[in-house]
Amino acid sequence: MSLSRRNLLKLPLAAAAAQTGRRFFIDSHQHYEDKPDYIGRLVRYYKPRNAMACVNAFRKNMDALKKAAAQHPDVIIPYGRINVDEPAALEEIDEFAAAGFKGIKMHWPRHNWDDPQYFPHYARLDHHRMVALFHTGIAAHVEEPQFTGMERMRPAYLDTIARAFPKLYIQGAHLGNPWYDEAAEAARWCPRLYFDLTGSSLAKKAKNLSIFRDYLWWEGPSMHSSPHAVPAFEKLVFGTDEPPEDLDAVIARYDALLNACEVPETIRGKVYGGTLARILGITPRP
Repeated sequence: MSLSRRNLLKLPLAAAAAQTGRRFFIDSHQHYEDKPDYIGRLVRYYKPRNAMACVNAFRKNMDALKKAAAQHPDVIIPYGRINVDEPAALEEIDEFAAAGFKGIKMHWPRHNWDDPQYFPHYARLDHHRMVALFHTGIAAHVEEPQFTGMERMRPAYLDTIARAFPKLYIQGAHLGNPWYDEAAEAARWCPRLYFDLTGSSLAKKAKNLSIFRDYLWWEGPSMHSSPHAVPAFEKLVFGTDEPPEDLDAVIARYDALLNACEVPETIRGKVYGGTLARILGITPRP
């Protein structure tokens, strides 16, 4: 039985969109939780909302994530996660690729992301046609000693990588927070470079979300951009980087951003799932 308009308006935002067939979501940035109830929670929240998730996991959880993706192919898109400074990283990329994983998440480098010693990793991702998902910008501190920092993960380094591997699809997390302008300008010129806006940015800028139009300012090809440039907001992809239960809250934050910046519906569809669907070869569900 179809829902009445009054009842539809009572649903969470994402659920209402799914019921009306107006929205398809791909969460490009979801971390695997090594908990017995994680997959159940993910499916319970995402499936009714017409949402899929690119779930990234370390090698120790590869088999569990592979099994979950086989059981729930309409929800889970498996990604691997590696430590680029570990000797086994290249071997792990091959293992994830052989298992059918679609991308690799990377974080905490000891050197800058565009250090040449990491280029074999990116070449391997390019060879396997896997998405390269990089953390960029600020990062949490932990109690154990670390040999990295936000400066190692500036979004400008992704520009170097995109030029060296022009066929590699690259996603930077968090729009490079706090280097938003740097991230946006890199994306403007790199055809296969995209960013999500997960993390604290949409919370700290909640009272002035229109500021993102200053960073994402261009409308398409011009004398000041690549001849293949797309409208600026098409360089954003949706992601949560939060537990499955937070999906609706993150969608609400993205909607507030897109409303404040007056982004048209055709571009919103690409942000929420269309762009990742094209890159990953997925047919968006109506």
